[in-house]
Amino acid sequence: MTSFSESFGLVLIEAENYGLPLVAFSSAQGAHEIILNNKNGFLIENRNKTEMANCIIKLIENQNLRKEMGQCGKKMSKKYCKENVSKQWNNFLNNI
Repeated sequence: MTSFSESFGLVLIEAENYGLPLVAFSSAQGAHEIILNNKNGFLIENRNKTEMANCIIKLIENQNLRKEMGQCGKKMSKKYCKENVSKQWNNFLNNI
C-alpha cells in the first residue's frame, strides 16, 4: 500500500486473507493495526521509497519469506472475519 496516510487499509486485510505479504508506509496509521513488521509484512519508515522498493524486491526474490509472511498474514486476517467483527460491534454497542 503506497498511501502516505490511510486511516484503515481494507486492501491490506484483503491481501493478507489471500496469503500475500504486506508492505506499507508507517505513516499510514491504519497499517500499524494490521502489519506486524517482519512477521506478515514490512512497515516502511519515513516514507522511504527506496526502502519500500528494496522490501518488494526482497519478497520477489525470496519465495520462502513470501510464503512465511503470507501464512502468518492469513492467520492474522481471521481477526477481521465477519463473526469476529460482529462480536466486537455488539460488545461495543451493548456497552454504550
